[in-house]
Amino acid sequence: MSVPGGHGTGFFVAPQLILTCAHVVESANSETINVFWKSQNQQYNASLEKILPADHLDLAILKLNTPDLNHPCINFESLYPQLNDDLFSYGYPQDYPDGDSATFKYEGESFKGNSPLYKLKGGQANYGASGSPLLNQRTGKVCGILNISRNPSMDLGGRAVPVTIIFAQFPELAELNQRFHQKNAKKTGINPFDYGTPVSPERFYGRKQAILEVKSRIGAIASQSINIVGMRRNGKTSLLRLIRERTEMFCQPQQKPLIVTLDLQSPKFHTPEGIIEGLRREILKQTGTEPWRQDVNDDPFEVEDGFIWLRDQGYRLIVILDEFEGIFRRLELFQDWGEDWRAKASAGMLAMVIASKRPLSADWKTRFPTSSFTNIFNQCIVGAGALEEESWHDLVKDGFIQSGEMDVVPDQLIDWIDELTGGLPFYVKMAASMFWQYGDYEQARTEFIYQATPRFEELWADLTASERQIMKNAAGKILIQSNAVVHDLKRHGLLRSNGGLFSSAFAEFVRNQR
Repeated sequence: MSVPGGHGTGFFVAPQLILTCAHVVESANSETINVFWKSQNQQYNASLEKILPADHLDLAILKLNTPDLNHPCINFESLYPQLNDDLFSYGYPQDYPDGDSATFKYEGESFKGNSPLYKLKGGQANYGASGSPLLNQRTGKVCGILNISRNPSMDLGGRAVPVTIIFAQFPELAELNQRFHQKNAKKTGINPFDYGTPVSPERFYGRKQAILEVKSRIGAIASQSINIVGMRRNGKTSLLRLIRERTEMFCQPQQKPLIVTLDLQSPKFHTPEGIIEGLRREILKQTGTEPWRQDVNDDPFEVEDGFIWLRDQGYRLIVILDEFEGIFRRLELFQDWGEDWRAKASAGMLAMVIASKRPLSADWKTRFPTSSFTNIFNQCIVGAGALEEESWHDLVKDGFIQSGEMDVVPDQLIDWIDELTGGLPFYVKMAASMFWQYGDYEQARTEFIYQATPRFEELWADLTASERQIMKNAAGKILIQSNAVVHDLKRHGLLRSNGGLFSSAFAEFVRNQR
């Protein structure tokens, strides 16, 4: 883009609209801006549609004066990059006005005028590159717009305006960009709904309250332990993956979070010694330094010295323990483990994020009545039940629309999925997958029941006798209920707010139980 006194870069974000930096075009005022689209080798004219001050948010939108021009648009991503993500940009700097590539590493957040910016390192951002799109190579989507160089003559990096700020200032842009991609989507032929495995952060929906709860604990001024509670297949492990892979959502870079995840289903971690060795290896992998030698895993003094060294180096060690029930199956090996780890957490050596089907305050206390282990969790329980209605609606709509199967997802399909699943994420994705595959409500329902029945059996086996009685009552069999148990079942998403069962298919299953 050329204006009196300079030039810069921009990119298509919606039909006829180009996003760039305010400081690139602010001298244009009401004058026409010259736009050269290199791939078409064509010159166009554009006018200034909207502009925000260059000394603050530094954003501008141009509108092409060629209304019927057929052009692509970038795909936006609102999630922040992960630390050290590889980022790519392409623009038209003054020393290479015909086009030049640049790569950066994401270093974290910085602020200007109370507005966040992405801080980038390891690449050269020269004059004229301002307004270039910033592509996250891990996700394949544009996460920001390059606007500041840290040194135009050296590869010190630069700064960029995040997509969240762009959408906050130009909210209509998000809708226009989404509408463009929905309209131009082609059928992929790939079922977009997978169920049964933890989802990646890019496909994580909802759980806003749970995310806030976790952040307020592990990201506090002093990290605190937290217990994530949810029945089987309710999304606990997906939330743990989000914590591990989107650390910046929960902790500040200066807190130096060091997150280690151990799945207690694995035989490697069926003993306290196995857990210590798993920790040692992960810490070595992430820091490059061995916190203690392998041959001293059974020496509590050496191990504790290693934890103290990490703390003194400024690291915030957060240990994620998934499938915590694995410990309960080997109680004889873990008699003193809880008190030992409580002492370490109380001394600021680590914080724990423990995922379990039942609250630790009940399960652990039942087995170790005199233990004070659960006190450090401050009774902070994060329920992992049904997704927020808006979130699971978005999950379904995005899957069908982005795969090119539908332009608009009908209310009938949303109501059908709601009736079968109650918003529980595993069953939502299963029902959506069945409809994507069969395209017929009756056939998809039949297949859903066939696929879901083994999972219903697992769920039924996990319930207590009183919970089963409530379920039978909700399915119309008996009339015994406890307000406390009903409340817990609603938190797990197994009962709806009106007291009915979450799924009509599960209700049929319950009515067939003795």
